[in-house]
Amino acid sequence: MKKFLSILAAAVLCTASLVSCGDSSSASDSKNSSAAASSSVSESSSAADASSAAGTDSKEESSSSQANSQASEITIDVSDILANYDTLEKGLQSEEFVPKSGKVLEGKSYEITDGMTALDLLNKAAQDNNIKVESKKTEYGTYVSGINHVSEGSCGKSSGWMFKVNGTTPDVGADSYKLKAGDKVEFFYVCDYNKLYSASTETTTQKAA
Repeated sequence: MKKFLSILAAAVLCTASLVSCGDSSSASDSKNSSAAASSSVSESSSAADASSAAGTDSKEESSSSQANSQASEITIDVSDILANYDTLEKGLQSEEFVPKSGKVLEGKSYEITDGMTALDLLNKAAQDNNIKVESKKTEYGTYVSGINHVSEGSCGKSSGWMFKVNGTTPDVGADSYKLKAGDKVEFFYVCDYNKLYSASTETTTQKAA
């Protein structure tokens, strides 16, 4: 009988031990699962933070790029020809060469780089819009002799192309005028240089008086 009780007690102890081991293993698995979930949340949070930081950097770079962007505007004006249309060579009396708007190109904006000149801007705009530009070297620099097939002398003996920047005629040629961000360049055709200079002299004299 004692031997039977001893065997029974051993069996009970063994069963208790197995239950305890199972509980311990389950608790361990639960802890591991919890740790894995915590790690996953942490990684997700880190990824979100990294994505947010990348987005912020991208916005800052874009903003910086826009801030550093430089542009100038160019217009090609032939309105003086419209006022003297009968003087214009017959072969050029067409909207193809002299639009009724008086503008071959109006307020076209282009990015500029350091050292870019008014002539560079004209050539860039001409290439982009399929406009023919003629120029020739002189002792005073490069002279623009023709734009859109309208050349010097096409509208009278004293006719030709001139340019101004921000409403003022520079003291240098178009190939020497270095552009700045925001400059508004205008190449315009005059049918009578003498008339233009006469009006300019009158204005200067009136200001001096």
